Parts: sequence; structure tokens; C-alpha cells
Amino acid sequence: MFLGYCAGTETTLWGIEWSIVELVNKPDLQSRIRDELDTVLGKGHLICEADTHNNKLPYLSAFVKEVMRLHMTVPLLLPHLNLEAAKIAGYDIPAQSRIYVNSWWLANNPKYWDEPERFNPERFLNSSIDMVGNDFRFLPFGAGRRACPGSIIAISLMPLVLGRLIQSFDLLPPKGTTEVDSTGLFGQFSNRPKIHSRVILKPRPT
Repeated sequence: MFLGYCAGTETTLWGIEWSIVELVNKPDLQSRIRDELDTVLGKGHLICEADTHNNKLPYLSAFVKEVMRLHMTVPLLLPHLNLEAAKIAGYDIPAQSRIYVNSWWLANNPKYWDEPERFNPERFLNSSIDMVGNDFRFLPFGAGRRACPGSIIAISLMPLVLGRLIQSFDLLPPKGTTEVDSTGLFGQFSNRPKIHSRVILKPRPT
């Protein structure tokens, strides 16, 4: 129950919260996503689930991927247990070992990513890298039959929620500030914003 609850709801919520942090702190990204939504869908057409498929909104998709890369909500994925002894890269792995995959490091390794510490959605434009485990540089949900079941929810829900927020509101930091806190809190299972910051949602004309 605990893992199903976390995989199905909490991790998606943390991904959305990280996305809002980046949007508030980088208003130019808000504008770029809004321009894409207006151009592709037309002003007044609220994004729906069908609009999130087939890379119809490439910059919004790239933004979500970059959030999941830099702010991976489950950095070590779920643990695995190998039934038989194995040898990997010269290391002996005894049978019945608890195996953790540092997926965050794979997605932030400078060997594979330029300036990995910088939030840069453009790195995913014109790229075939997806979020479902087909490229081992980027495994926010793991891969194969042991992949996180919450991926179905997150991949569909995050662009839909963020798209509607951006279409309907300007996302702003609290009065008297220029940004919200982007410090992460790494727990036993998750990476989420350390502080649940207040943000201002200023309605936009429809």
C-alpha cells in the first residue's frame, strides 16, 4: 500500500511542485510554454490529455523531462533483489543482495550531459530520449517490468496540470521577493522541495 500510494500520487505531486518552483523562478520559461500552447492549440483552447501525446507540444514535454532529470523524485528508484549471484563490471554481487540504482546520477553525470547542474529544457528538444526507460542515461521511473507504476500517472498528468496553470495564471513569487526556495529535501525514499513555498497565481484573461 505504501509503495503504491507513493508511486501513484505523492511522486507526481512532488514533480508538479518542482515544476512550479522552476516556473516561478524562471518566468521566461513560462512565457515560452505559453507561447507554444497559444500557437499550437490556439488561444482559449485549454489543453487536454490528447494534446500531450505524440510530441505535439515539444517544449512543454522538454520542460517536464528536465524537471524529472534535475529534480528526480525517487533518486535511487525502488530497491531490487537479485536471486542469483552475479558479476558486474568486475564486482561480485552475492545472491539476495538489495540493489539500488542511482538514477539521479545517471541523469546528472557530466560524461553524458552538458552542464548537468543547469536547468535547461532545450537539451531535450530534437532528442529521442524519453522517460520510459529506453535510454539508460535517463531513468526517472526505472525500466522494464520492474519500472515504477506511477509513470503512467505522472507522464500524463504533469504536462496537463502545468499547461492549464500556465494558460490560466501568471505564476509569481510572493510580494517583495524575486524567487522561491529551490532547496531539495532528500528523505529515505524521495526528493522533494524542502520548503513548501507560497506562490501567487494571477489570473490571465481568457
